[in-house]
Amino acid sequence: MSNIRISNLSFRYEDSSENIFNNLDLDLDSFWKLGLVGRNGRGKTTFLNLLRGKLHGLGKIQTKLNFSYYSISINDPTNITLYELQDQVQFEQWELERELNLMGVDPNLLWQPFNTLSGGEQTKVLLALSFTDQDSFPLIDEPTNHLDEDSRKMVSEYLKKHDKGYIVVSHDRDFLNQVTDHILAIENTEMHLYQGNYASYEDTKQKRDEFNQAKNIKLGCEIKGMNKKYVRFNNWSDSIEAQKYSGMKTQYIINRRTQLNKGAIGHAAAKMMKKAINMQHRLDRKIDAKKGLMTNIEEVPELTMNFQPNYHQTLIEAQHLSLKIAGNDLFKNLNLLIKNHSVVSLEGKNGSGKSTFIKLLLGKQNEVGYQGKFVLTNGLTISYLPQDFTQYTGTLKHFAQKHKISYEELLSNLKKMGFPRSAFNTPIEEMSMGQQKRVALAKSLVELANLYLWDEPANYLDVFNQDQLIKLLKEVKPAMLLIEHDQYFIEQVASQRVKLR
Repeated sequence: MSNIRISNLSFRYEDSSENIFNNLDLDLDSFWKLGLVGRNGRGKTTFLNLLRGKLHGLGKIQTKLNFSYYSISINDPTNITLYELQDQVQFEQWELERELNLMGVDPNLLWQPFNTLSGGEQTKVLLALSFTDQDSFPLIDEPTNHLDEDSRKMVSEYLKKHDKGYIVVSHDRDFLNQVTDHILAIENTEMHLYQGNYASYEDTKQKRDEFNQAKNIKLGCEIKGMNKKYVRFNNWSDSIEAQKYSGMKTQYIINRRTQLNKGAIGHAAAKMMKKAINMQHRLDRKIDAKKGLMTNIEEVPELTMNFQPNYHQTLIEAQHLSLKIAGNDLFKNLNLLIKNHSVVSLEGKNGSGKSTFIKLLLGKQNEVGYQGKFVLTNGLTISYLPQDFTQYTGTLKHFAQKHKISYEELLSNLKKMGFPRSAFNTPIEEMSMGQQKRVALAKSLVELANLYLWDEPANYLDVFNQDQLIKLLKEVKPAMLLIEHDQYFIEQVASQRVKLR
């Protein structure tokens, strides 16, 4: 297999005045298991589409590789899965069955309509499809969204079984640590290549950022000192200018009596003025040079949330709770206690009833039968972050009005999360999934609440946004029931972990 050589590549979208990439030069080995990381909206999917030839920029991309892409769009979800995939991609049935067996997935799923597969099953089938052609180079975009912990492990084990290289986009740190040996990071409009997995990249980047921050502080002090000098020289220059005219007026009176040289004092003042201006110019050049040495470090602003502790200490209590839906058991014997200032994670496989339990608490699930006891304290103000946030529509202004939240606070949190200003007037339903998720999250943060019910908050968020949330939850310590599959996120914020059986 050959390498991917990228020379002087720049790209911008037609409706944008700024480049996403500027003069990229990269040489990527096709045997690398490469993780592509960076903030939402900085060009990860764009980069994959440039490699695939779906987009074209200035510069060159040279490779003999054929690319496969995860995930393809499904045109007819009611079609039998095998037939729907064969309508879009050329492969033999046995090739896809081989990959499903490697993943530990039942190949009989191929004979079901695609829309009858669970989200995790759909993900696994489409990922296996990416590897059916042994001569193609897989480009894998966000394979872990909505997968439970076991499924993520299954997918990571599957990827580790392959000797061939690939490029994978993911915001799950644990997943990236298991499936990558190189990291390609988009930082502003630049791309930096690191050897090792995500943990190695994070360690290297942290040390580099700490060095650059120390350098910036030192340069900032030097610039501050130069600016003080600049002000002094500017004041000196103004003083000379004032003395010049004052001196010439005085000299005029003297000259009437003594007939001294009329231009002597004016000439001396002009020389001093020129000297002051030259020194100002030299300082200008030095200040500009120092500023040029400063490194642009990406800041991660702090988020805010409107948590208001309730006077009750216990907000939710479940004792020996079992749920059934349509006669099928979801989980049994759940014991759960959520108090003020405690984040409790509710964990379990996809389909185990986590989201159903939250909807039951909210009174939105009427078809569920249960045994045991659950109590939600009366009078609580609850903020709910749904897993399915595609229900939100309209412009941000109308959205804020509809949900009776502060438009200004909504925009403030979105800006802090790196939401592009250019999308402020875009209808929510036309935004990318990452943008829609940030809108849903910003809404929950703005709402005044005694209790938060969050269903998979880390999905579709880049690690910068995840770190913002982690820091916020650690500092505020709100009362929260959290459903999440990202193990790093859970470990950082949960004061108690409850696993469903």
